[in-house]
Amino acid sequence: MSSQNELKQQELLEAEEQEGSRSGISGLVFVGCLLLGLAVGFLINNIVVGLIGGLGVGFLAMAAARYTTGSW
Repeated sequence: MSSQNELKQQELLEAEEQEGSRSGISGLVFVGCLLLGLAVGFLINNIVVGLIGGLGVGFLAMAAARYTTGSW
């Protein structure tokens, strides 16, 4: 009986660890889009437009990443 409880606790711990690693992806996607927008802004000699474009794309990509991982 106690081995079943230990097995269930181990499964719960593994599920929590997997959930934590998946939820951090959306933040990385956002920062990546922001930095790409900054690079595009430098290339077109208009940093403000690049940053605002990077923010917009970053928020959309972050929402898509959170939707696919299932964690809000």
